[in-house]
Amino acid sequence: MTEEEYLALYEKHQAGTATPAEQARFDAYLGAADLPDLPWNEAEHGDEAATQAAIYQRLRQSGVSAPARRRRTPWAALLAFVVLLVAGGYWGWQHRVAPAVAQRPALPTTPKALRPGHNQALLTLADGRTVLLDQAHLGLLAQQGGSQVQKTADGQLRYAASTAAGALLYNTIATPRGGQYQLTLPDGSQVWLNAASSLRFPVAFTGAERRVELTGEAYFEVAKDARHPFKVTARGAEVAVLGTHFNVQAYDDEPALAATLLEGAVRLSQGAQQALLRPGQQARCWPQKPLQVREVDVQHAVAWKNGYFVFNDEPIEAIMRQVARWYDVDVQYQGTLTNKDFNGKISRYKDAADVLRVLELTGAVHFTTQGRRITVQP
Repeated sequence: MTEEEYLALYEKHQAGTATPAEQARFDAYLGAADLPDLPWNEAEHGDEAATQAAIYQRLRQSGVSAPARRRRTPWAALLAFVVLLVAGGYWGWQHRVAPAVAQRPALPTTPKALRPGHNQALLTLADGRTVLLDQAHLGLLAQQGGSQVQKTADGQLRYAASTAAGALLYNTIATPRGGQYQLTLPDGSQVWLNAASSLRFPVAFTGAERRVELTGEAYFEVAKDARHPFKVTARGAEVAVLGTHFNVQAYDDEPALAATLLEGAVRLSQGAQQALLRPGQQARCWPQKPLQVREVDVQHAVAWKNGYFVFNDEPIEAIMRQVARWYDVDVQYQGTLTNKDFNGKISRYKDAADVLRVLELTGAVHFTTQGRRITVQP
């Protein structure tokens, strides 16, 4: 059974709308689940039976159906199974929960008022006029130099050459927190813009190079043109390509700029430093520190474009920066937080309450929400 089939069955099971055949298939899948038999370190994690009992109690308090206990199930495998059931995704904690989880109070109820982001952006034209793209009509929005600015039937922004290019004009598209947008540049290159990001670009590429300026994060699929390299500038760095697929994350509140290559080749430059990337590599650069190039899972870097949060060994602060940008919320911290790293995957189109609820099931953190402010506590 695929993950998508399982999640569809689970949603019907929880809603009470599963047919007898679907319910039987769901029950059979749970009963046949083959969870790995991982060792339990009692000295590090405390009594196994007591910890499992606390987890089952936490599940009951959260209204989540737990799998039948057909055999002794180690905690790490149980957690991997349990979190798959929650919020249409899966989450895990890199280290097992400490015994103190048994003394934790019941999970607070998080209001389901913080909806996920959606397609919205502000386009600023060369003369300063602005267009709210999510509210704009389909079809021709403006004439900018020799290019027509169009909103396509699927809601994307597209620049199409209509006459010979005239004076060099620039447009800027900006997404707010809780927004994202897709556009096609005058050369046919496609750009996916993440939340709280902006891209400044010419309405026609007429010089020896195709240069755009990025803040925030964007994924690029660049049209091939060997005579006119495509360059992205962000946070004092430059990514130069001929035709390729890559992601650039350059938020000011992130510790480093990260450029991840999926296809083709790119050169990242920062001051006197340079790095040539191959597919599957990511370059990270910090102010006053050497460039770092490493092999990465590229699907992690572009998960946001595909509609997911994916975290690989990330601290809660890094997770909450993404939550803040996508749900347009403010985040504050109280107490001494866990220094454990989190791993997991969940749809970006779930309410914030679902994401927080799954994180709380690890026992490592919990949250209180007031309006658009989320407080993170140990």
